[in-house]
Amino acid sequence: MSSPASSAPAPAHAPDPPGRGLKAGVLRIGDIVVLSMASSGPTQSIAVTLAVLLATVNYSTFLPIFICLIPILGIAIGYQRLNAWQPSAGATYSWVGRALNPHAGFFAGWIMLMYYCVGTTSLTVPLGTYMLTFFSNTAASNVYAVAAVGSGFDILVLIIAALGIKLSARFSWGWAIFEYGLLVGFSIAAIVYIYGNHHPHTVHVTSSWFTVSGAGGFSALVSGLLLAIFLYSGWDTAAYVGEEARGKQAGPAAITSVALLFVIYSVTMLAFQGIAPNHVMQANAANILAFVGQRIGGSFWKNVMIVAVLGGTLASLQAAIVSSSRISFAMGRDRVFPRWFGAVSEKHRTPWNATILLGLLNVVFLWGSTLIGSIGRALNDIVSTLGLMAASFYLLTAGTAVWYYRRSILANAGNLVLGGILPGLGAAFMAFVIIYSLATGSLNGIEITFGFGLALFGLVLSVISKRVGKSVFYTEPMTSQGDAAEAELAGSQPT
Repeated sequence: MSSPASSAPAPAHAPDPPGRGLKAGVLRIGDIVVLSMASSGPTQSIAVTLAVLLATVNYSTFLPIFICLIPILGIAIGYQRLNAWQPSAGATYSWVGRALNPHAGFFAGWIMLMYYCVGTTSLTVPLGTYMLTFFSNTAASNVYAVAAVGSGFDILVLIIAALGIKLSARFSWGWAIFEYGLLVGFSIAAIVYIYGNHHPHTVHVTSSWFTVSGAGGFSALVSGLLLAIFLYSGWDTAAYVGEEARGKQAGPAAITSVALLFVIYSVTMLAFQGIAPNHVMQANAANILAFVGQRIGGSFWKNVMIVAVLGGTLASLQAAIVSSSRISFAMGRDRVFPRWFGAVSEKHRTPWNATILLGLLNVVFLWGSTLIGSIGRALNDIVSTLGLMAASFYLLTAGTAVWYYRRSILANAGNLVLGGILPGLGAAFMAFVIIYSLATGSLNGIEITFGFGLALFGLVLSVISKRVGKSVFYTEPMTSQGDAAEAELAGSQPT
C-alpha cells in the first residue's frame, strides 16, 4: 500500500490542457445534484422497489431508509474529502487504486461499470413497456416492440450524453422539476386521500411501522437495508463529474443529494403505502405507481404517473451512461483499459468512444435479454446483486477515505468525526450488510455465481491488464498517465 501524506493533500496531476481533457468548470452544484438524483431515479426506483420493500419489511419501509441515512451520509463525506484531494472522473477507481492498491482500484472500477451497465439494461425494458402501454396492452406485451422502443430511448439519451455534460444537466433539470413536483403533489394527495376522505381499504400509520418486529424481525430488516442501499445508490454520480464541476462542488453535491433522497423516499413511501392493503399492492406490483395514481385521481392521473415513471427512468438511464462512460474514460486514460476508451471529442469535450460504446452495449444487452431467454435470466440474476455491488464500492470508497486521511484524523474533533467516525461507520455498515446477506442466504447460488463471479472476474482482468498494458498505474499509482495519453490521442480524436 502507498502512504500518501494526509495533512495537506494536493492534486495528483495538473489540469488537462485545453481541448484534451473533459470540459472543466461547466457544472454548478445544482447541476451536479440533479444529475446525481437522476441517477438514483426516485420515481423509477419507487416504482421498482415499493412493492418489494412492502413484501420484505411489511409497512416498516421508513426504517431501512432511515437506518441507511447516517452511514451513507458518512460515505458521502468520504467522497467529499477524497474529491478535495483529487477530483477524478474515475472517482473510486482512482482513489482506491492510488491510495490503497492498483488491483483493488481496478476491481472497484470494474464493479462500478458492472453496476451501471447491467443497471441500465434493467431500465430499458420498462421504458418500452411503459411507453407502449399508452397505445395498446397487446403492443406492451410484444417483446420485439418493447425492445425496439427501448432501443430508441437508449439511443436518444446516448446522443444527449455524447453532445456534452451541460446538455445532460439541462435534460436532468427539465425532468427533475416535473418529476419531483409530481412526487410531492401525489404524496400530499395520498395523505389527504387516506386521512381526509375516510376511504375504505386504506391503511393508517401505526407505531409498529417503526419497529424491528413490525418489519418482520432482524433478518427481514437487513434484507430491507439492501433494498434501501439500492434506492440511494446513484448519488455518487456527483463524483464522476468532478473534473467537469466548478471548483470542488462535486463533494458537497453528493451530500446534498443523499439528504434530498432521504426526504423524497421516506415521505413518498409512507404516503403511498397506505393507499391500499399490502396484498392489494402486491397484486398491482408490476405497475404500482400507476395503481397509486388511479386510486388517488382516476385514469388521467394514472397516465400522468406513468409519464413520470417513464421520464424518471429516461433521466436515470442517461445519468447512468454519463457515469459509466467517465469511469471507463478514466481507466482508459490511465491505460488499465485500452487507451481507446480515453479518447475525448475535441468539439464536445465528452468521453466520446466510451459513451457511444456503453450506450450501444446496452442496446445489445436489451435485445439479447429479450430474444434469448438464457441471457435474460442471467441478467436478472446479476440485477439481484446490484445492491451488494453498490455496497461493495461504497465500502471501498469509505475505507479509502479513512486510510488516506489517517494521519490527520486525530488532529482535531472535526477531523475525527468527519474523517474517521462517519466514513468508518459507513464502511463498517456496508461490510456488515454484505457479510450478513451472504451468510444468511439472501441471494441464491445462481445469483452469487453470476453476480459475484462476473465481479471477481475483474481481478483476473486487472492481472492481465498489468501484464499486457504495462500501465504505470500499477507501478506508480500516484502518477497519472492522463496528460501523456491525451497528448498522444490529440491528433486523432473524433469530432
